[in-house]
Amino acid sequence: MKNKGLPWSIAVCFYIFEQHLLPNNLEKSMYVSFLAGCFRSVRFGLEEAHGKGQALQFNWLLEKEAFVFHPDETFSVNFDKVDEAVESLSRAVLTIQAKGDKEGASLLLQKYCTMTPPLKVALQKLESIHVPVDIAPTFPVAKHLLE
Repeated sequence: MKNKGLPWSIAVCFYIFEQHLLPNNLEKSMYVSFLAGCFRSVRFGLEEAHGKGQALQFNWLLEKEAFVFHPDETFSVNFDKVDEAVESLSRAVLTIQAKGDKEGASLLLQKYCTMTPPLKVALQKLESIHVPVDIAPTFPVAKHLLE
């Protein structure tokens, strides 16, 4: 199961905040940034490992009410539930990895690596306003020099 980045990166963030190495008010912005980043990575497709991993995390946190999908089709982070939801996801992934539980991994991926209705709505909104999936930088000076 290739979702190793989530548990350890979040554990490091928890440690950093607990040790007061960064101001606690950054914790909320970290979760908001993570939510926005989910949409970016899933846009690459659920066939890609990054897309699958982000869909798994997004859908788990949505199911645990750490992410909230509102009737006006916007999202927010429920800061009262997000720490516990992240911890439960980390525990689930690490337990599957520690046991080498292929069946458990398959079931987890099958359940959470899907295009759920809230995720689909968010991605459609990004498409409708023509937000590019990725950037394609151009370098006019370099182009001119190569001509």
